[in-house]
Amino acid sequence: MTAWGDDPELLATFRAEVEERLGSLQAGLLALEAHGAPRQVVAGLFRDAHTVKGSARMLGLGGVLRVSHAMEDLLGALRDERLTVRSDLVDLLLSSCDVIGRALPGGELDEQALEPVLAALAAATGGQCPVAVPVLAAAAPAAPAPVSAPVSTMAQPPSPREPVRALVPAQIVVREAVASEVVRAGSDSVRVAASKVYELLDVVGEADLGARRIEQTAGQLLRLAAEQARWSQTLRQAGLRSATTLPPDVALALHRLVGAGTELSTAVGGLRELVEDHRGGMAQVRDGAMGLAMVPVRRAFAPLARIVRDVAQRTGKAVRLETAGEDVEIDKQVLDGVAEALKHLVVNAVDHGCEPAPVRLAAGKPAESVVRVTARGVAGTVVLEVADDGAGVDDDRVRSQAVRHGLLPPDSTLTGPPLQELLFTPAFSTAPQVTETSGRGVGLDVVRDAVEGLGGTVEVRSERGTGTAFVLTLPVTLGVLRCLLARVGDERYAIPVSGVVESLSLRSGSGAPAVHVLGGATVVVRHGASIPLLDLGAVLGLRRAPGDLPKAALVVRHTGGAGSQLAWSVDRLEGESELVVKDLDGFLGRVPGIAGATIAADGSVVCLLDLRELAERMLGGAPVLPGVSSQQISPPTPVPARRARVLVVEDSVGVRELQRVILEGAGYQVETAVDGLDGAARLRDEPADLVLSDVEMPGMDGFDLTRTIRRTKGWENVPVIIMTSRGEAYARQAGLEAGCSAYLLKTEFDQDQLVQTVRRLVGR
Repeated sequence: MTAWGDDPELLATFRAEVEERLGSLQAGLLALEAHGAPRQVVAGLFRDAHTVKGSARMLGLGGVLRVSHAMEDLLGALRDERLTVRSDLVDLLLSSCDVIGRALPGGELDEQALEPVLAALAAATGGQCPVAVPVLAAAAPAAPAPVSAPVSTMAQPPSPREPVRALVPAQIVVREAVASEVVRAGSDSVRVAASKVYELLDVVGEADLGARRIEQTAGQLLRLAAEQARWSQTLRQAGLRSATTLPPDVALALHRLVGAGTELSTAVGGLRELVEDHRGGMAQVRDGAMGLAMVPVRRAFAPLARIVRDVAQRTGKAVRLETAGEDVEIDKQVLDGVAEALKHLVVNAVDHGCEPAPVRLAAGKPAESVVRVTARGVAGTVVLEVADDGAGVDDDRVRSQAVRHGLLPPDSTLTGPPLQELLFTPAFSTAPQVTETSGRGVGLDVVRDAVEGLGGTVEVRSERGTGTAFVLTLPVTLGVLRCLLARVGDERYAIPVSGVVESLSLRSGSGAPAVHVLGGATVVVRHGASIPLLDLGAVLGLRRAPGDLPKAALVVRHTGGAGSQLAWSVDRLEGESELVVKDLDGFLGRVPGIAGATIAADGSVVCLLDLRELAERMLGGAPVLPGVSSQQISPPTPVPARRARVLVVEDSVGVRELQRVILEGAGYQVETAVDGLDGAARLRDEPADLVLSDVEMPGMDGFDLTRTIRRTKGWENVPVIIMTSRGEAYARQAGLEAGCSAYLLKTEFDQDQLVQTVRRLVGR
């Protein structure tokens, strides 16, 4: 069983949630004695303790689990009015909150140090009055640090309607120890809704564009000031030659004009320096804001081990997963967008690439196959690679399938990367039979669409008998893209660097590539290969002056594979720049061939081109294959794929995240909700194939949600799994009467049992 308590990301999420719950507990306890309706307050405190207990149980944190469970027992006695609220009980519960905070992973308390508090909680629940509140030793003071000015941090409290969180740095506050006060270091993180981070990125992008325009205006002022100073000096010299004939007021005005010009030049120079300093500061702010949205690729790697294990067991193979580069960071939106693609590739690697042990032994290989998933940063992009040491792509099988589907003529001898590019064709599969994991032709086309939708590329590399690797090149972030600026006619366009293979000069000379007409199509010869050459100006409908010819070309990947490339001719290239790109949908709707736009320093609008869409418009969406015209290619209709959708309803973010990771690793599409009301609302938006719900939640609990599902037309047959810490017989009976399909206990949590139960109820 996976040691989820060793996962640093889940622990960080758990720590943030527990500290929030502890704050809620302490505030409620302090107000409990004076509250007019303590029963309602205790109910809220009970839910907080229950949430901490459930999260600690699933992450295997025994000390926190025992204390929170004992607190829950005492709060339950107060809630049921078996005990009355007393000052000593409030003191004991506050002390328990402190103990939990100090017993979190990385804290200074071990399980043995918790025994006095556990004994006091048990005595209080048993009716002892008054109860002695144990006093634990104060935390060891941290080593003194150099005194520095405090860093001011401002954070808006997260909205309860925005459950998706990101961890961002915050200030650490340290207080002086007094008497018996227990000093604890403040948390080094706060939870902020991801939407707020992206709103901040938008604002920073706008400010960065404004800074560029101010810089350009300052440059213009500097040039005008220099021009004015030059002519003022000329005028002054002419005045000196005619000093005896100039009227006194004219001579004075001339002197003042020259002096004002000198002061203007000095002021504009100072403005230019100020703007340059501001641009440097803005760059730091932009990089810092982008850093808030960055997450390690470990998030997407986490479910892959389970996928490899399940597919290997199902296919009877011995496969080991190796990962590297888990700490490489990428924009959360990009990682979420490519997570499913990674899962498809890993399934393909195990199912298609890895051979059974007897076959490997006969070929002189180790019995155990290896699937490697790696990440690395390269020149402003992140490269994800999924590789196996299996049999490699069988070109003969791919070619025969391509001929059968009408993708190639019967006499085709196509091999290598151009042939392997056909693996990305919708509904294309080389599997001999349809199974649960292969044979339907759904997978690699989904991978290509997902990667290209993020502005990236996917490439396949394979060697027969050695293995296959899929290489995904992705932008680090979607907000700021590194682009090449190309001039076409009177317009400038931006082209993402991630999709560019190389740039070529078309000027006549010894180093220029040869341009020919082959079969009625213009091609450019590069590295011994003929690459189709398309005129970007002609595609965009731009006119050139008579006699003007393109002077440069960009070689780009077409349809994502290394074996299929296109070259686009442009008038000239104007360098490389990082651009803050904005979506146009809110203003102009969907503009064909345009992926977004930005404002240049001179105030002009620069459009970001979608060269893939422009190429499909020219070529009819067909792969560029030697000897095959677009009329010969007629891909079959794609087979729609639909994964089972599971709705997880859980108010604990730690437990919710853990269940999401497990179920996504098992191949399900997972939607999450923070409580019963949120779950019912999400069901109205999109029905689910199964609901996995906790019981103790604010608003609507799990039993009420189950009853609501059973009473609602269209939902009545949706399976509902209750997963809770409440193992009492009456609680089980209440769940069954509400209509749940299965009742699982967090105290007996087993991820295999959870996945098997979901599969049994969903049917796949």
